[in-house]
Amino acid sequence: MTSHGDAAAEYTQNVPYEEQDTRHEDEHAAAHSEILRPQVLPPIQRVPPTAQSRREFSIKGLPLDHAAQATDEDVEAKKAVADDTEVVEVAAVGAVDLGGAAPSDGLPPPLQYQGRGRGLINDIKRRARYYRTDWTDAFLPENLSVVLSTTIFIFFACLMPALAFGSIYDTMSGGQIGITETLLSTGITGLINAFISGQPLTIQGATGPELAYLTMLFSMSRTLGFEFMPAKFWAGLWQSLMTIAYSLLEVCCLINKVTRFTEEIFSSMITLIEVVAAATNIVNILIGKLTIGAKLFSIIIVALTYVFAVKFRDLRASDWLTAAWRKQLANYGVSITILILTIASAILTRAFGITDVRFLNIPETIRPTWNDPTTGVARSWLVKGGGYEKPFPAWAIFLMILPAIGGCLLGFLDQNLTEVLINRKDRMFKKLPAYHLSNMVCGVLLYPICAVLGLPACHPATVRSLAHVMAVTSTEVVPLPDGKGTTVRVSGVAEQRVTHLMIHVLIFVALAAGPVLKYVPQPIIIGVFLFLGISSIRGNQMFDRIFVLFTCERERWPAYYYVQDVDRREMTRFTIFQAVITAILVAISRIDQIAIVFPFLMAMMIPLRIYGVPRLFDAVAIEVLDR
Repeated sequence: MTSHGDAAAEYTQNVPYEEQDTRHEDEHAAAHSEILRPQVLPPIQRVPPTAQSRREFSIKGLPLDHAAQATDEDVEAKKAVADDTEVVEVAAVGAVDLGGAAPSDGLPPPLQYQGRGRGLINDIKRRARYYRTDWTDAFLPENLSVVLSTTIFIFFACLMPALAFGSIYDTMSGGQIGITETLLSTGITGLINAFISGQPLTIQGATGPELAYLTMLFSMSRTLGFEFMPAKFWAGLWQSLMTIAYSLLEVCCLINKVTRFTEEIFSSMITLIEVVAAATNIVNILIGKLTIGAKLFSIIIVALTYVFAVKFRDLRASDWLTAAWRKQLANYGVSITILILTIASAILTRAFGITDVRFLNIPETIRPTWNDPTTGVARSWLVKGGGYEKPFPAWAIFLMILPAIGGCLLGFLDQNLTEVLINRKDRMFKKLPAYHLSNMVCGVLLYPICAVLGLPACHPATVRSLAHVMAVTSTEVVPLPDGKGTTVRVSGVAEQRVTHLMIHVLIFVALAAGPVLKYVPQPIIIGVFLFLGISSIRGNQMFDRIFVLFTCERERWPAYYYVQDVDRREMTRFTIFQAVITAILVAISRIDQIAIVFPFLMAMMIPLRIYGVPRLFDAVAIEVLDR
């Protein structure tokens, strides 16, 4: 067993790098004011590539936090490098976070309040400038392979949650909403966002908060004697109106109050929920009514899926085959894994006589799950707002404003917190986001369509969206200034709409091609789910700090800025504080009876950061850790 010290030694070793972008930041910095000028780390000596130089210590597209700024003595020491040594400059995170890249299009920053609806107008202008390249960039030679592999990978990453949530919706609603509605909602909202959303790199899908909201609405309807589908219809329309209102009033700008403190708690909570969900599925296999052979086979398939996915990802940094082959195998690794293990499962289950392995439960016909009680056949796709077996009271239409407020708050948090995480400046996006436009699309199209058709609303799914960004991001490994470890720098991102479009086209294909996908064993998708969740952990600074705290020898600590600039005691207290809050939120989200309070508690993280955290921690520590 590897000790924490040994793990830290491996994690923090000095790994040289093979390729560096030698373009300097001087030209770019001159175009901005001093406050937006990026900080530049000391020159780093280029060394010949080695077997270790290709190793990555952070997942693709989620760079570890940038290294500490050098002292005057460090800078003087670096000047001693020989004149014939080739050096490069590594740009660190900029000084100001404006909800994305620094504005360079002549328009106000994306989250700057402008009033009178001008924020939405400027968002439309901003995204209109990028619209042509949003499509053409996908077909550039350097992006085409990434786009194709990402499409297949994220399709399977979206399919399993849709099936899982659809099954839960079915049970929760008494068969009124099921897998068909969930897949249809995912496909429709995804196609609309692919064409007109303000940030096409976010991935729409079923989410835990939406499940909590519908559970609360179903319970409320049953208690008051209302029919659930008409109640959901009117609540959805009220939610649409509220979303349009806050988009015009630029309420999205309030999300600019969200700092790294809240972002890390939110992303950590969602990541842990996904990991716990995968672990729960594994436990269900073990305690399910399966034969011993089926249980053992399923666990092996889950493990092999995870291991293969990791190994394929790490091929990019290995010495095996050529660089071109390594890149292709890494890009298509998850898809290859699913194909190989599906074929292997079909052969081995027959060879060993295992007949009770669970496969994907894809519906074979496209029809509403619920039968209209007045006709005994499948309900019409258009929900009867006036009721089915009995009239829906007129006063109850206005009562639905109350649950709609909760749904609107959930939508606001899901939509905007995920977009803030996606648009962080260390993603190095060149195209600025459009928050008001994304929310307006939800209010005008997504929410009313889901209400009218009786579908569960979809929101940007954090883990799937982060996985999508990671998949279309290219990175390179660079050493830390003091030689104690490495960090990963983003070298390019395929910012386009094609992957979003094709992923959700495939969702429709899955809905229509159930007889084909039903041969994919569920344990494979559970393994992919586990891979996504665990991979996301490694890019989160809170988890990085937890790792550092398990490394007792200070001399082995990575040279991250927060390690060198913050007292260990303060860093420990701050990290534990975040971890406890995250654990509480995860626990609440798992308890059906109180899960509805999750969005309100999540919203409380903003005033907690503004008014509570400064009273608990040193100002210097907050400045560094919440940078």
